[in-house]
This record gives sequence, C-alpha cells and structure tokens, in this order.
Amino acid sequence: MGTLTEATRLTAADQGFVVELDSAWEGWGPAGGYLAAIALRAAGLSVPEGHRPVTLSAQFLAKAERRTALVRVDIGKQGGSSQVNVSLWQLERCFFQAQIWTTSRALGPHEIGPAMPDVPAAAGLETLESHFGRLGRKLVTFWANLECRPVEFRAPGGPRPRTRRLQRWYQFRHEPATADIFANAGRVAVLIDANIWAAHWRMLDREPDYAGPSLDLTIAFHDPATLSDWLLLDAESEVAIDGIVHATGRVWTADGRLVATGGGNCLVVPFRPGDRLGGPG
Repeated sequence: MGTLTEATRLTAADQGFVVELDSAWEGWGPAGGYLAAIALRAAGLSVPEGHRPVTLSAQFLAKAERRTALVRVDIGKQGGSSQVNVSLWQLERCFFQAQIWTTSRALGPHEIGPAMPDVPAAAGLETLESHFGRLGRKLVTFWANLECRPVEFRAPGGPRPRTRRLQRWYQFRHEPATADIFANAGRVAVLIDANIWAAHWRMLDREPDYAGPSLDLTIAFHDPATLSDWLLLDAESEVAIDGIVHATGRVWTADGRLVATGGGNCLVVPFRPGDRLGGPG
C-alpha cells in the first residue's frame, strides 16, 4: 500500500504523464478523490512556478482498471492565472477529466466568513475502525489509508444524531508533511469526495441496497499551503433525489484555517445479487 504521494507519482511520457493506479485507494473502483489528486499533481507540474490551485471541476466518465493510466494535460490559458484540462486514459478511453484553475496572484481582500465548528479534538474520539468493529463489519480497502475519528458516529438505522452534519477528523497514515501545495490539494480532494457518500449513508434509516460511485466533484481551494496532521471535514448531504446523492463540505486545519470548500454528486447504482452492502465509501 502506497501513500497518496507515492500513489499519485507521475512519470513523464510522450503524451503527458503515466501513473500506476494503486489498488489501495479503491472503494467501488479507484476513489474519485484519488483520481482528482492525480490530476492536481499533473496540473502542478504543468503551470508556472509559484502557482497554487484555485478550483477543480472534475467528471468521472467510466470505471478505471487496476493498471497504468495515461495522464494528458492541455493548457487552456497560461499566465498569472492559468487554466489546465487534465484527462486520464486507459486503452484509448477517457475515464476521468478535470478543469483546474491556478494562479500566482495574491493581492486583494482577505475575508473569511465561516467559523470552524466547535468540536472535540481528535485525540479524545474513537476511531472509525473501532465503531465498525463493534458492528462486526470491516471498512473497504480505501479507509486503511486514513485514520478517521468521527465526532458523532451513526450507522443507518441507529439512534438519530444530534446534528445532520458529518464531522470527522482525518489524518493520512504514513504521509509525511510536504511543501507541495498541489499534493496538499490532492489530500483535500480525497476527503471531500469520500464524504459525499459518507454524509448520505450516515442519515439513512436502513442499510442501502445501492452503491454511490462519484459522478462529479467541485472544489474551491482557499488555503492548502501548509496542512496540519489532523484535518476536520464538516459535510452535509441534504438532497438525494431521482438517482443522485448530493453533498457539500468544508475542510479545516487543526488550528482553524479554512482549507477548501467543495461538494459533488454520487450516482445511485442498485446492487446486484451477491454485491456487498455499502459502508461509508
């Protein structure tokens, strides 16, 4: 199992880059946030030095296989602010695409309205693995990369929670600190994408008979320059209708800096006979 930094490592190729998709970052196939992290690393290698990510808008077009993927980069605009189109391919099929804005600009207002939620520190909370262990269940492979400590755990059908918000502390296991702002943005993408489904799952009255693979993901990056070991994800899924699950969320550092705001949609896919039930990702 590789760290996110290792699992998103790119090698230069004729048409862009290649990457070996790591099975450790799978849920119902390669996790959407993991693919977004690859795209962000490719963007960081393609824009002028000193740029930082501003926004990501990604679409998940097909399920990827556990094999090498080609990462193509097309520069839509180059300058003080740049726009990059990144697509991932296998066997001449595009399975993921993202539009990423970056900038080196820093002048202008500095105003942050939202306040970090007042929640207990991570150290005093029980791990997600422990909660699932009491239910006699195991988490899918993806979650082994993260230490997760829910502020308030609830499985479908359990007692009604005090709040609809999904609030969890996360730490990337064995992931050293990095000054690579695009790699840090990739960690944020992993958290926001994974918790679209988790926020929905937490509020269900019974175990779902369907999966929720990622359909799209949109993130605005505010301050991902230096991340703390622990990151707080504060998310909510208020809408699930006509085959689509929607959720939004924010990521905060332990010292109260707002790192990013984002959200996206999951596509409801009914289980076939023999498929496993869906946990939080």
